Amino acid sequence: MSLRRAFGDRREPNAMKQSVARTQGIASSRPQWLQLLIPLLAMTMLILGIVSQNALAQLAPADLTPDSYVKLVLDDSSQFYVNVLGRPLPDRIIVQTRYGRLEIPLARISSVIDYRYNWVDRDDLKRTALKNSADAQKFEVTQFLSNPKLPNTSTVATKMHDVFIGHRYLFDDSAHVILSTAFGDLFFKYPDLEYVDNWTGQNDRREDFATARYTTAADPRSSQNFLLPTARSFGQGNLFLTDYMIAGLQINYGVTDWLSLNGGGIFAPFLPTTITTATEGLKITPPSIGDLTFAAGFQDVYSKVVKVTRIAFPYVAVTYGTWESELTLLGGISYQNSQDSLGNPYYPHDSFIGAGGDMRVGENLKASVELYFIEDFGIVPTVFSVRYFENNFTIDVAVVFSLYKAGSSGMKTLGEYVFNTAFDVVPMVSGSYHF
Repeated sequence: MSLRRAFGDRREPNAMKQSVARTQGIASSRPQWLQLLIPLLAMTMLILGIVSQNALAQLAPADLTPDSYVKLVLDDSSQFYVNVLGRPLPDRIIVQTRYGRLEIPLARISSVIDYRYNWVDRDDLKRTALKNSADAQKFEVTQFLSNPKLPNTSTVATKMHDVFIGHRYLFDDSAHVILSTAFGDLFFKYPDLEYVDNWTGQNDRREDFATARYTTAADPRSSQNFLLPTARSFGQGNLFLTDYMIAGLQINYGVTDWLSLNGGGIFAPFLPTTITTATEGLKITPPSIGDLTFAAGFQDVYSKVVKVTRIAFPYVAVTYGTWESELTLLGGISYQNSQDSLGNPYYPHDSFIGAGGDMRVGENLKASVELYFIEDFGIVPTVFSVRYFENNFTIDVAVVFSLYKAGSSGMKTLGEYVFNTAFDVVPMVSGSYHF
């Protein structure tokens, strides 16, 4: 996607020949699979919409059954994801959160959002809950349950978009927080926390929870490889900035768990050819099915390199795996409004397929490879990148080089298209900061 907008019109078509061909109604030379792609995309988006509508349906609290994975919103404004364990009495349920078990009366539940198809997140919740329980025992955190509690309530928000309200136990071991709610005690590790409101009882907010006890970090930008979007959502409330080559800036925001928005641009006057781009888009991500995550999106692009190009790009994507190791396949069609080399209006629409995979290769490192197949373009842009990540920022270093389709080895390299210079390999740097 980003490569497409940066390179502009790279095929340099013979305008007169193409114009005559179009006016005479010459049959399309597009492959047959492309003619099938448009209805396939439409059908996929329809299915995704139906699945999303069903999967995010509201449930009545009385309809909750064991092993239901849902998001609860309580009458005290708490909201968090749970796996239902059972119903010991007709009027209450026992649920497993990532941070402990709670017994909640049905009358205290304001609403229930059903995530029945999101088995990946449900299993992740179960694994995280077991690990948190083991860590609490390992570091003997339960000893602080005899300490007094803060008289006023505090609000604990986690990086997994859970919000809990209760009384904080008064202790400081530089690694843990225990919250006493009306439904049970919850145990948090510092790396889990986004912020705690009313930390000291003076209506203050604490956001810095650095600790040497836990050094495990998760990639906060798993919704995208270096350039290729994955099918993962940003996550509700997740706001982050992305930078490309210093000159480019993009803002990204998760409106809900299934709707993600982005917008930004690039201005690079210091390159041999000045590059100016602007873009805005959205991505819809229904709940996962097993290890599969689906998404459908749309990106609108304005690009000025040698000339002005406007591109509309609807796409669908599927990702298999976890954030630590995954494969992504993206397919779409770019509808371009540009000019050919003679200045005549030019309205091509081309199929676009992106394939990528990444793997965690160290505590804070991931490596990824991306390939892009563009109709009527003989080069296959290939990106190899390494990402360093912490819980609130990422730094990516990449090289972009040119592979060629059969019979296209005499074409220019990507470096020549972008910079008008014989660069066989184009180095790139990107980063993100997550608020």
